[in-house]
Amino acid sequence: MRAVTVQLYLARSSRAWAAKSGPRSRSTCNAGEGGARGKSLTRLAPLADLSREERARYSWTHRAALPLLILLTAAPAWAQGTTSDASASTCIIKPHVTVQLGSAVSGVLSATLVDRGDAVRHGQVVARLESSVEQATLALDRLRASNDSAIKVEEADKDLSVRETERKKFLVDQKIANMNSLDELTTKVREGELRVQQAQMDQRLASLTAERSERALELKQIRSPVDGVVIERKLSAGEYIYEQTSIMTIAQIDPLNVELVLPLERYGSIKVGSTAIVHPVAPVGGGYAATAAVVDPVIDAASDTFGVRLILPNPDGAIPAGIRCTVEWPDEKRATQ
Repeated sequence: MRAVTVQLYLARSSRAWAAKSGPRSRSTCNAGEGGARGKSLTRLAPLADLSREERARYSWTHRAALPLLILLTAAPAWAQGTTSDASASTCIIKPHVTVQLGSAVSGVLSATLVDRGDAVRHGQVVARLESSVEQATLALDRLRASNDSAIKVEEADKDLSVRETERKKFLVDQKIANMNSLDELTTKVREGELRVQQAQMDQRLASLTAERSERALELKQIRSPVDGVVIERKLSAGEYIYEQTSIMTIAQIDPLNVELVLPLERYGSIKVGSTAIVHPVAPVGGGYAATAAVVDPVIDAASDTFGVRLILPNPDGAIPAGIRCTVEWPDEKRATQ
């Protein structure tokens, strides 16, 4: 089919050339049209019978048709180099997690400790909110929690009541004192025990209040939830942060996610746990082992495709996220771009 198209194109070009070349060339071209269209164009206009100007026009016609001939000839080779499910947009390496880091409380940002491109660890403080009031409150609550003088005072009063009760009991046994006075002292001892318990409870409440103040101060420390790299810093020191404000964006790049979109006929051949070799595009290159973690159970009816996610270890950060790739399945010997 491509050969016929090229021949028709060349024949039409020759006729156009013949129309501009005068009677001799037109008659030669008409004689050529009587034969088969698949014959060589040299029979349509023999170069020996043409003038220098006509030969130049004839040569120009063939040069104009040459690019089309090359494209149509090379097309089958391109088709043989790709698979039926290959597409440059069906394999992308992405971060495992992308976090829009915010704050649980509002306030003024006092410091940002990292910038774009910095590597961060899980739990690392990356920003701080203004927290002078919270620090003072925590110091006051800790002091109250550590003060046990109230407990000691109540214990001393209780011990005194106990000693008085023992002496009064001796007097009652000797018939020197009455029972009413002994009952009063016994009640006083019981009240002293309750006051000691109340003082202990107050100290425990002070400890819990100090812990709450510590947690409130901790909310002013913005920590990274993952091991990753800062890809964007949105706010700087001095800016006000609302609870919905994003301070920075952190991407976890170890491991990486390899997102694939495969045609429906591949469904069932790939299962969770299947291994594959991921080949990032240049200039990264190389081959890296990955494992299928997700195979979508729902097919996209519009495109007859389904998604697959591979987990690609990246301990040294040699593979950047956001690039395209090809995937080779060793058991199937097929590549998906």
